[in-house]
Amino acid sequence: MIIQWCVKGLALENDQEARDVIDSSCGICCNWWRRVGRISPSWIRGKLTPQNLDLHINHFTTPDPTTGNPFNTDTPFISLSGGTVERDTAAQTNIVHRARMTALWFGTDFGRRDQCYLYLCWVVVAPRRAVGIEGVAEEPRDLNTYRRYSAYQTEGEITAKVLIPDNQIMGCEKWEWDQSVNTLRRAWLHPNPRFTPPEMLSNVRELI
Repeated sequence: MIIQWCVKGLALENDQEARDVIDSSCGICCNWWRRVGRISPSWIRGKLTPQNLDLHINHFTTPDPTTGNPFNTDTPFISLSGGTVERDTAAQTNIVHRARMTALWFGTDFGRRDQCYLYLCWVVVAPRRAVGIEGVAEEPRDLNTYRRYSAYQTEGEITAKVLIPDNQIMGCEKWEWDQSVNTLRRAWLHPNPRFTPPEMLSNVRELI
C-alpha cells in the first residue's frame, strides 16, 4: 500500500462552514451520503463498482441510470488531487500539474469565486485496482493501472471512497484573491487537533 498526501478544494459559502468540516469531527463525506443522510454497508457494496468509478471520473454530471439524478449528486467517491506529470512528446518535455493548483481551480468553482478552501489529507492507495475495497483509494492518474484514455488525467486524481476520516485531515486552508498582486494567496490555516500523522503506519505483519 502507498500513503498519498492529497488536497481537496471546496467552494464553500463562508469561513464558519469551512471550519465546521474540521470542528465537527465528521470528516469529508461523499455527495451520496450527504444527500441520503443514512447509508448501510450493503448499499456501499452496491455503489463501489468500476462502472460508477468511470462515471465519477469521466461523466460527473451524467444522470445516474438508477435514480435519474446527475451522477455527482449520488457518487460514493470523493475526488482529491495528488498532482501528476504530463509528458509532451512533441516538445520532448514533462509538464508538472501541481495538486494545489488543481484544487484551487475546483475550489474557486473554475475561477468564478474569489476565495476557496483547501483540505490537506492523506489516504491509503492500493497499487492495483481495488474499487470494491472501501478502505483504500484509487489512483486514476496512474496510466500503468488505469490505461483507458481520460480527458481529465492531468487533474492528478486520487479517488477516495465514501468518507475521508477526520483524523486523516491535517487542516483547512483559506485562499483568497489578492488584488494587489493579482493572484491567490493563503489567508489562514485551521489545523485539526485530532490529526493522526501517517508515519505511524508501516507494512503489514503476518500472524504469529
